[in-house]
Amino acid sequence: MMTSKERVLMAINHEEPDKVPLDSWMAPEVADVLIKLLGVDTSQDPFALAKRLGNDFLYRAVGFCEGFSTIYDDDRKIGDNLYQDAFGIKWSFRQQDFGGYCEMVEHPLADLKAYDRFVWPDPLEVSRVGLEENRQLIARDGKEYGIIGAVACSMLEGAWYLRGLENFLYDLAGNLDFVNELLDRTMQHSLVLSRELVKMGVDILWWGDDVGVESGPMMQPELFRKLLVPRYAHAFGELRKLNKNIKIAFHSDGKVEWALDDLVGVGVDILNPLQPDANDVAAVKRRYGKKLTIWGNVDTRQVMSRGTAEEVVEAVKRVIGVLSPGGGHLLSSNHTIQATPRAVENTIAFYWAAHAFRSYPIRIGKVAEEARTTRVV
Repeated sequence: MMTSKERVLMAINHEEPDKVPLDSWMAPEVADVLIKLLGVDTSQDPFALAKRLGNDFLYRAVGFCEGFSTIYDDDRKIGDNLYQDAFGIKWSFRQQDFGGYCEMVEHPLADLKAYDRFVWPDPLEVSRVGLEENRQLIARDGKEYGIIGAVACSMLEGAWYLRGLENFLYDLAGNLDFVNELLDRTMQHSLVLSRELVKMGVDILWWGDDVGVESGPMMQPELFRKLLVPRYAHAFGELRKLNKNIKIAFHSDGKVEWALDDLVGVGVDILNPLQPDANDVAAVKRRYGKKLTIWGNVDTRQVMSRGTAEEVVEAVKRVIGVLSPGGGHLLSSNHTIQATPRAVENTIAFYWAAHAFRSYPIRIGKVAEEARTTRVV
């Protein structure tokens, strides 16, 4: 029987392992219920639930994305439901009926006059705890599991987190000198962390920038190719100087088909999540099946959040039928499974279906055959 690590490495090299590698993202409220239902002890191992569920790869994110966790850190609290991360970004928690989410409420570079006074924190100090946890993860689980070095919110995300999204979009229209300087800064911050993770020995290095919205590009494709593509090429090239075999994963929500040639061109090996309601998933598999591994893409917005357990099972079967033949697929939820009335039941259904249908050779009958020529929704 293969180890999870062997399974992941075969899949991302476009070979068929014994099973499709498995992963999911879930909101803390959903995870907490499953921890109790399964009697999992996470006090000594924060990845105990993922292992119990059968996930094949593990990761602990560092970088700009760490600001999301400030709401769980009393040392970061600066007011009533107000937290400040190491960059000066302020966060709060928005409670909803079945859970909640954290959101940015103040950006340190919203006023450009603050830029000259802004003190860039040392990446290795900002992420000191996270980097150490990655070292421990590799030492404990690196032989058994695929390990992803996650700098999940990197260059573009970091820039607009600091500036504010609306301000940054205005900058794209009329202040490109500043945009170039800011992107150089956020690229270097993310690259310093990425180098550390590659030197530690991660199998995959993951960057994430939402370059698409559901209707198309977040910015004009010409700007994407002028501002972002050369920086991605530089960063990924630097990482491959440390390990020529490192696999590069890239996350973007929204419609991204328009950017795939560029991403493949700069060395992206794994695309996450290929949002199924915004992209023609089957067409992407046909065109890029030997160039890109897809990490996803069971829909979370409708199916996992609002669908029935039966609909979840059918979605998992269809995704496996489209993406898994020939390798090059890491099965996962499309994004975070949100805390809704159906979330726990549907997460259980997701894992039941994954374990029932992910063995190679893929045998899902008519679903697999139809999936090759139809759009996944």
